[in-house]
Amino acid sequence: MSNNLRRVVTALLAAPVVLGMAYWGGWVFAALVAGIGLLGQRELYRMARRTGAHPHAVAGYCLGACVVALFVAPGLWPLAAAVLLVFLAAAPLVVPPAQFLSSFTATLAGAVYPTALLGSLVGLRQVRSATVTDTEAFQLVVFVLLVVWATDVAAFYVGRTVGTHALAPTISPNKTWEGTLGGFGVALLVGGLLKMLWVSVLSWPHVAALVLIGGGVSQLGDLLESRLKRSTGTDDSSHVLPGHGGMLDRFDAMAVAAPLMVLYLHGVAGLF
Repeated sequence: MSNNLRRVVTALLAAPVVLGMAYWGGWVFAALVAGIGLLGQRELYRMARRTGAHPHAVAGYCLGACVVALFVAPGLWPLAAAVLLVFLAAAPLVVPPAQFLSSFTATLAGAVYPTALLGSLVGLRQVRSATVTDTEAFQLVVFVLLVVWATDVAAFYVGRTVGTHALAPTISPNKTWEGTLGGFGVALLVGGLLKMLWVSVLSWPHVAALVLIGGGVSQLGDLLESRLKRSTGTDDSSHVLPGHGGMLDRFDAMAVAAPLMVLYLHGVAGLF
């Protein structure tokens, strides 16, 4: 099976699982997001070790999982705070002295990127307000997921087919301006179709703004992970997803774009 075919098959199998568990919501969706985040966190720690850092993985995983759990059960904040404080207090003992600062920083950074940032999707699914019902919360999660995925897929295939002008050659030589514009165009199409056919809670100006955020920031998120990999001499973050690489390779865009889209829905659109 070619790498491109593996990529398509993996996406066709994985996407319905993610959407189905998003529909279920609650702890089921939180467990999925946490699992994705923790696998990505593991990949980030592996890259950090290639630079000589020694992140304390167990503490990082606990912190990341606690943050995701807070979106479902805010009452767990004392537990999350306790985990953080215990790590801060014990860090001199559990983090190796060699390159202590980089190891300490990598541990905390991994809990934030990607795990806590992806947790924003769980927070969005949990939203209930005078404007947003359970059904509409699910619609908003699907909107965010599909806009970011559409951008990513279109940018990849348009860039691969007709791309000639490098977007950031020193970071990711294969990414092109043509792919970027193609990603924006398909994201706009997907966002517009979702608005017309299903997601009534969003007005057209908000759809346009969310597409701008999702279509633009998601590609910056992709460049962020490319920079991380290049700085550590890594090709793919792992090979857990056939045709895609690792969880970071697949959800790097989502980890940056989704939180900003959720913040827009809260702070600007005022939906919750």
